[in-house]
Amino acid sequence: MAETMGIRLGGLVLGSDDPERLSAWYRAAFAPSAEPGIVLMVGDGRLVFDGRDDLEQSTREPGRILINFYVEDIEAVAAHLKALGVTRWIRPVEGFGAGRIATVEDPVGNYVQIVELAARPGAVR
Repeated sequence: MAETMGIRLGGLVLGSDDPERLSAWYRAAFAPSAEPGIVLMVGDGRLVFDGRDDLEQSTREPGRILINFYVEDIEAVAAHLKALGVTRWIRPVEGFGAGRIATVEDPVGNYVQIVELAARPGAVR
């Protein structure tokens, strides 16, 4: 029904007590050439960083929402994240039915997944 109604996801808003720091982390991690600001375009999607004073410094239930980034080379992205100092790997790079996946934690505790889809369904490298 959503397709016939013209509905599409516009983006994801991440609330933070320090949106500039959070935005800088996502830019460095996933879009290093992007301009600074409160909106980060990633492909056709938007990440919006919202300053909030009604939040704790760290996410209480980080597994409630998983932010997924589809990548072409998961090993290269994992190496880039490690070079940036990412040390909290919730799930290391591993195979799953549709490809390979890893989960890291952003500076406020949100879980971020990097996903490399296999060339064909069911193929795991």
